[in-house]
Amino acid sequence: MASVSAVIRNFRPLEGRAYIGLIGLAILMNAKWVSRDEALLAFIAGVFFVWYAFSINNCFDVDTDSLNPDKVKRNPIASGELSFWEGVAISVVLALLGTAIASRTNTLMFIFYLLMTLLATIYSAPPRLKARPVVDVLSHGLFFGGLPFLYGASMDGRISGIEALIALSVTLYSFALELRNHLGDYESDLKAGLKTTPIALGKKASETLVVVFSWASIVLLVVGFTPLGALGAVAVKLRINYRTLDALMLALLVAHTARLVLGG
Repeated sequence: MASVSAVIRNFRPLEGRAYIGLIGLAILMNAKWVSRDEALLAFIAGVFFVWYAFSINNCFDVDTDSLNPDKVKRNPIASGELSFWEGVAISVVLALLGTAIASRTNTLMFIFYLLMTLLATIYSAPPRLKARPVVDVLSHGLFFGGLPFLYGASMDGRISGIEALIALSVTLYSFALELRNHLGDYESDLKAGLKTTPIALGKKASETLVVVFSWASIVLLVVGFTPLGALGAVAVKLRINYRTLDALMLALLVAHTARLVLGG
């Protein structure tokens, strides 16, 4: 019998908090146009999606996570605390609950929800896009980047120009995050015979792409909100590292959200 702790850890809630926050910010941008109940339902569905994406990934990452001491602690299936089929059952329940709740939102939101759930599924489960160079990065940029943002942003039934720009920026940043994740798993993926983009391109080229995608994303947000130009000027003087880039990206997203919420 699976323990409650193992089931909860299979959602990887701490690792998913950034994606949940992204959906929350997107919903908040349009919250003034809908009721609190509608916004809450949409957010809950978004939380179930993020938990599902991590849960289904755990099911099919046992081969690589079991070779990575850091990852095996975070994957209760790889550590043997949950069986593969228990993980699949948990994932199916999360997907069904999320889809059922999302079906009560508007048509555009529901379409985005279905698309990101489908991509998250085939990313981890066969045909396992995660193991296909280039496609792994592109698919991750959509289901854990642009699509979740568009899902939340379509709370009012439409996507504005600035929201489309932010979605593009988030997609590019998600490309960088996927490359960073693969770089961290480079040795275990290599041992498991998993051919990810960093393995196909090499570490140095992949690290360069992380910087390119990260700064392209940040520049897009700065261009989309002229008063933030000063932030961009300060950023180039900062030491370029992942924490700096993450913090700057978060600051820009929050600033955009504040402006849209306040009607700017």
